[in-house]
Amino acid sequence: MKATTVVAFLLLLLQGSLQETEASVTEKPEPASGLKQLSDMVYQQSTTLAEMKTAVKYLEKENADLKSKMAKQIKRSKQTVSQLESLNKEMSAQLSEVSVIRTTLANSESDMENLKKQNEELKKKVSTSEGYVDVLRKEIIEKPKVAFSAGLSSSVGPLSGLGIVVYTKVLTNIGGAYNSKTGVFTAPITGTYYFRFTACGGSNGHYSGVGLYRNKERLTHVSEYNNDGYPKHFSGGVTTTLSEGDTVVVRLPSSYRLYEDSYTRNIFSGFLLFPTSESESES
Repeated sequence: MKATTVVAFLLLLLQGSLQETEASVTEKPEPASGLKQLSDMVYQQSTTLAEMKTAVKYLEKENADLKSKMAKQIKRSKQTVSQLESLNKEMSAQLSEVSVIRTTLANSESDMENLKKQNEELKKKVSTSEGYVDVLRKEIIEKPKVAFSAGLSSSVGPLSGLGIVVYTKVLTNIGGAYNSKTGVFTAPITGTYYFRFTACGGSNGHYSGVGLYRNKERLTHVSEYNNDGYPKHFSGGVTTTLSEGDTVVVRLPSSYRLYEDSYTRNIFSGFLLFPTSESESES
């Protein structure tokens, strides 16, 4: 703005000087006065020219300052552009990260939904399992507990006939189904039972053996002949179904003997495996 004003001012001065010169030439002055006028005109124009040179220098200086400012501005603009490009790259990277985060979040939400479904299924299974556990617990609590083990207090035999072996040394009698005075086990409920016995023979030249009977039915018989005088051990076991009131005993044949001492070599044991219905017992 300043440079334009100065140039306009110089042009006006130059135009005024030229008009004065033309006017002086047109008037046709006297020789003496004409020289003086020319001298004044030359001086005036010299002064104007000096002022123009000064103005031109000022313009050149201002132009140089403007170029310097413009160069700095261009440099700043380039830096700004570079910064903007860097910001664009960072923004692109951030947008990419945001996209990845969104995808991960979407996957997490999907996984969460799947976990919720699995959790619901597990809750149903746990509820069902708890129901089974309650049923089993009830069966265990309400199921009759029947188990016994008894041994001989002394040797037995020979007997005059097939007799019941009475195991008077009671080790266990849960449920009280075994009678240590008669040697008879009486089933308190219908169910499947397991019975086991061990026997020992120690008389030289004699048989030792016992039979396991359900009511009057013989289920098994085990015997051993002793020909050296040393104790001989044998055992047997049976799983059988009993109706409520059925009996199980161990019988010793006539002329057979059982050897007993402080080691409790002869034992009769049994216990309830699980209750059954009458139809299951008959089958």
